[in-house]
Amino acid sequence: AIDYIESIGYEKIQKIENEVVIYAREQLSKLDYIELYLTPNKENHSAVISFNIKGVHPHDVASILDRYGVCVRSGNHCAQPLTRSIGLDSTCRASFYFYNTKEDVDAFIDCLASIRGRMGYE
Repeated sequence: AIDYIESIGYEKIQKIENEVVIYAREQLSKLDYIELYLTPNKENHSAVISFNIKGVHPHDVASILDRYGVCVRSGNHCAQPLTRSIGLDSTCRASFYFYNTKEDVDAFIDCLASIRGRMGYE
């Protein structure tokens, strides 16, 4: 695994990951039904994006996304004191890496819109 990562190069991996995460943040920020839980510091942000769909339980979101082949986690992500301090029981968490593309982000966004519709929201 180390040889594989080194064959790609850490700088290239970081560049690709940053581009995809910035794109995902931009696209998710456009959706008024998505609540994002992010640091405002885009330069110091990881490839993990925590979010909720307003009015839809995070576990339902994760289950439905799974049916579309989109993998996210739901829960308190070993950060229960933090989630409780911001008034939440759980969130969804999407994680991106160098093998993800902007097309993956677009498919993810389309699935989120579909979930919103399936749950009776327009």
